Amino acid sequence: MFTATAFRQERSEVSPLLGRDEQIGVRNISPRQRQEILDGLNLDLMYEYAAMIQYIQHAAVLTGPEYTAVIREELDHAQDEHEHAVIVADLINYLGGTPTVEVAKRLTSEDNVEMLRQDLQAEYDAIARYLERIEQLESAGLYDSAQKIRNIVLVEQDHAIDLEKALGIRKKLGRV
Repeated sequence: MFTATAFRQERSEVSPLLGRDEQIGVRNISPRQRQEILDGLNLDLMYEYAAMIQYIQHAAVLTGPEYTAVIREELDHAQDEHEHAVIVADLINYLGGTPTVEVAKRLTSEDNVEMLRQDLQAEYDAIARYLERIEQLESAGLYDSAQKIRNIVLVEQDHAIDLEKALGIRKKLGRV
């Protein structure tokens, strides 16, 4: 029987990054559903590692005075990707998985604009993956984890906007 005392004891032992509804909900996930979530989160983690490396490398090789501010943004983005990797790794561990040490493919170029396009595409891809992960987590009742991923999406969207601006891309909104 699951008592309030047992809940409080268990809650005190759980990572501080995780919320209360997960401490209850994680028991109710089927093994298949848990594995699908873990596989997806490990894929996300591989891409967070790759994004961090790619941003650092691109910041190092971007050339020209017009890219001074962009270089600073790239380094800020790398730091954000590191923070995302820590959050995702913690979620993987909490759900009973082992965070991967594998890194997804990184892209580079000798062309400044192409590097920024590569970074922008990586952000678009990350947003799409994370939106899928939010659906998986919510369908498993892990609303607190889903919120953590939502917070990551907000930062990834900011990165995409920064890169779109650097590339001179303007979004056109339809008429309301």
